[in-house]
Amino acid sequence: MKYLITGSGFLAKELIKALLKEEETEKIKIYSRAEKEQWQTKMMFNSDKLEFVIGDIRDKEAIKVALKGVEYCIHTAAIKRIEVAEKQPIEAIKTNVIGSMNVIEGCIENKVKKLILISTDKATSATTCYGSTKFLMECMAYANTSDTEIICTRYGNVFGSTGSVVPIFDELVKEGKPLTVRNPEMTRFFMDVEKCVGIVSDALKIGKNGELWVYESKSCTIKELADAFSDNQIISGTENIEKNDEALITVAELNHSKRYKDYYVVRKDYKSEKTYNEALTSYTAKRLSKEEIEKMIVNWREHEGISVKL
Repeated sequence: MKYLITGSGFLAKELIKALLKEEETEKIKIYSRAEKEQWQTKMMFNSDKLEFVIGDIRDKEAIKVALKGVEYCIHTAAIKRIEVAEKQPIEAIKTNVIGSMNVIEGCIENKVKKLILISTDKATSATTCYGSTKFLMECMAYANTSDTEIICTRYGNVFGSTGSVVPIFDELVKEGKPLTVRNPEMTRFFMDVEKCVGIVSDALKIGKNGELWVYESKSCTIKELADAFSDNQIISGTENIEKNDEALITVAELNHSKRYKDYYVVRKDYKSEKTYNEALTSYTAKRLSKEEIEKMIVNWREHEGISVKL
């Protein structure tokens, strides 16, 4: 099997690790504009199955050329920082909307068998620029009628991923500084990176065109997460753009869903076996226990080679 992964960040590296374990994997192209990240990835894996292509998903012709001969594409590249997208919305639109359109069209033109798009809970009832761009990406996927199967995956925060609050808290602990907590009662979804790789892998294997795969994550308050790191905290106040709770899946989506493992698989023509009356939010979801949060921190630190103890 021949793959192309857009982006070369945290998730891309984990997907490469998983795909290299598969006997069927012949080639993995990594397409991104981050030369340093590509070099680090090359040194990390040292595999002749990897091919590195410097390019930007904003460049329609370049991504189309890169997709030649590819059978499966996983689209992880995006502007992900909420505050960056708010300050520079045009740049976010160029990358997350137009760039995603270029990836979709490139896959269709090159007759790629399957394209997996990485979305976010921020796209559900979006109130931010970042969430809105991801919602539009999802809309493009649902409108697909080509022979290329396009599937979206949506989930909450990947524990410890680049730019998330986890490595920020961890660094502050090491420096002996207080943790900055905006709103202690704010709730967020969290999941291990292995679960993230798992949903992409399952969607690649059995996902069908037009489907949205949603992992049913557990949640916790930001205070509960911060407490697992340190009790040295300061409250800074919530940004105007931030929701107190995130929605993972809407009522309408739930009523057009099927259950598979820990996922909701949504498509417009599906009908749920039960009737749902409320969305799945980080407030209503099952909560992570203190022990589960601490285990996630330990697992993340081991994964990153960090020796700091709780």
